Amino acid sequence: MTDENRRLRATCDIDARKRHEQQVVGLRDELATILHALPDPVFELDMDGRCLSYYARSEDLLASSPSILLGKTVREVLALDEAESVLQALHEARDTGRSVGRQFKIEGEHGPQWFEMSVAPKPSIADETPRFIVLSRKITARKQAEQVLRERESLLRAVVDNIPAEFWARDLEGRCIMENAATVAHWGSLLGSRIDDARVSPEAHADWLASNQRAYAGETVRKEFASDIDGERRVFQCIVAPIRVGGEIVGICGFNQDITERKRHEEQIHQLAFFDPLTRLPNRRLMLDRLEHALIGSARRHQEGALLLIDLDHFKDLNDTHGHEAGDELLMKVAARLRLCIRQGDTAARLGGDEFVVVLEDIDGVVEGLVQANAIAGKIRDELNRPFHLMRGGGGEAITYHCSASIGITLFGSQDISASELLRRADTAMYQAKAAGRNALCFFDPAMQAAATERAALHADLHRALRDSQFELHYQVQVDETRRPIGAEALLRWRHPARGLIFPGSFIGLAEETGLIVPIGTWVLRTACLQLAAWAARPETAHLRLAVNVSARQFRQAGFTDQLRELIVLTGAPASRLELELTESTLIEDAEAVVERMEELRALGIRFSLDDFGTGYSSLAYLKRLPLSQLKVDQSFVRDVMSDANDATIVETILGLGGSLGLSVIAEGVESEDQFAFLAARGCREHQGYLFGRPMGLRDFEALLAVHHA
Repeated sequence: MTDENRRLRATCDIDARKRHEQQVVGLRDELATILHALPDPVFELDMDGRCLSYYARSEDLLASSPSILLGKTVREVLALDEAESVLQALHEARDTGRSVGRQFKIEGEHGPQWFEMSVAPKPSIADETPRFIVLSRKITARKQAEQVLRERESLLRAVVDNIPAEFWARDLEGRCIMENAATVAHWGSLLGSRIDDARVSPEAHADWLASNQRAYAGETVRKEFASDIDGERRVFQCIVAPIRVGGEIVGICGFNQDITERKRHEEQIHQLAFFDPLTRLPNRRLMLDRLEHALIGSARRHQEGALLLIDLDHFKDLNDTHGHEAGDELLMKVAARLRLCIRQGDTAARLGGDEFVVVLEDIDGVVEGLVQANAIAGKIRDELNRPFHLMRGGGGEAITYHCSASIGITLFGSQDISASELLRRADTAMYQAKAAGRNALCFFDPAMQAAATERAALHADLHRALRDSQFELHYQVQVDETRRPIGAEALLRWRHPARGLIFPGSFIGLAEETGLIVPIGTWVLRTACLQLAAWAARPETAHLRLAVNVSARQFRQAGFTDQLRELIVLTGAPASRLELELTESTLIEDAEAVVERMEELRALGIRFSLDDFGTGYSSLAYLKRLPLSQLKVDQSFVRDVMSDANDATIVETILGLGGSLGLSVIAEGVESEDQFAFLAARGCREHQGYLFGRPMGLRDFEALLAVHHA
């Protein structure tokens, strides 16, 4: 190569180098301009991560002071993991031409500061050591926001998972995109599955399909569905609502709440509100509602109906003798038999206590209705007459109980009448059936209603009579064979303010039925004891005894013995002069308890007389066991003793029986001298009747005594 060629080549090389240097300078100038426009700090690093220079519009943008950064490598400034992240970004930029998005953290004076790097190689002159421009954007606020979002998401996740209800969300294709722990526990994880997945029950599938169309349309939907869990049928309430993003529905979310227990409680409340808990029959409230509907339906269809009121006869006696458990068992079995006797569509209900109601609907015509109602009522009566096998005392000895029922019947459909009025009519007919001897059927008629109205008024008057001391005792003398007064029978009278003097036959039956006989009987015993005490204080009357009738209901009262003992102590009456007259109906039920009570009272000195002897079902088997002092021959035998051979024979038999048992015998209803002579001739030593004196007030009675004493 010639010298001239060498000079030319050197000149070209210098020119090329100069042009390159000018280009680099130009790039640097452009870079400087760009740097001045950047809001973030820019660092120049070498391959070892040493900070060669930096640019920042404000040093506040730097995590540390320049003295700490300049000349130091990233390993000297940053934590190990953070330094490695920066070095990896440098290597990535060297190999690929750039690195974007890598992050690092610097522990500054005010806590950790986060930065995101954008790295690019710095243009360099040939053979120059690689250098890198690192744009460091401070993202501390963004990282803090992300942390808050993560915490909120975690909190939301915890809240959702701890909701006792199942929560889920699905997209518009029915794909599950979110679920909570309760949903997973019930169905297993459904994430990604569609609603027609085999794990979802057919019921839930059907309900979802029925609900989601409205939910997609923007309406919140409430539905219930059932599902089997571990073999148990559970009920869920599902609330489905649309998910909106920017006003557009993108899916639906829902809550499934297990409401099985609530449903059970609602059913229990319904049962308690409308059904009798013992018999499971409709109660009074539901019966009246059904009766109202029956009345409306009968009027609309021009059909007759009937109401039957059924009252069990002597139910209280079963409770008293065998315990309330036996009574409850009877009521349950009566309810079961009633269900078998009625037609489909009819109603059997328990009105309360031992009263039941049957509502018969759609029976044909008045005449045919009477026949049908009578037939069904007869079937019910016959069914209840069949023996019941019960457990005495709720699990003790088995007993066979014979039940009967009095049934009142009234028709409806042809007239405008309320349910309550219809029930009153059936009640009137039922009491008429009881008056007819019980175990009977009776239809309502207006005369029954009038009698019921009078009965209700009498009942109210009886309460007032007790309150206002309208009762008084009259006395009928009892004499011996010489006609000398030996005592009297106390007979109750009611001095009514409007109706005058009322005899017991007009009100004792009602008092027995309503229980007023107990307070009335207590008043009679107290008055009798006071009178005995007064007679005992006077020599001329101290020998007199006083006979008092005691009802079966009063005698069976649990505290009767203690009550009578207290009366004797308080009044000072001589117990040996008090004679309680009992009827056979009192003695025949639960004879063991009756004998025990009589023995307790006899220990006090009280005597017992068996009233109306011969008119009931007298049994010598129990008669010889009773601690009686006297038999009382009923006046029905004495009345015709002179004209009826049968009555004469009965009287003679009773007198002979009394003598054989060591009992005195008193004949009541003696009205003629012939009767007195007949009785005296056959050994009767005590007498009572109009021949010796009618029942009279105390003043007249004591005047009669004064005549005999004189």
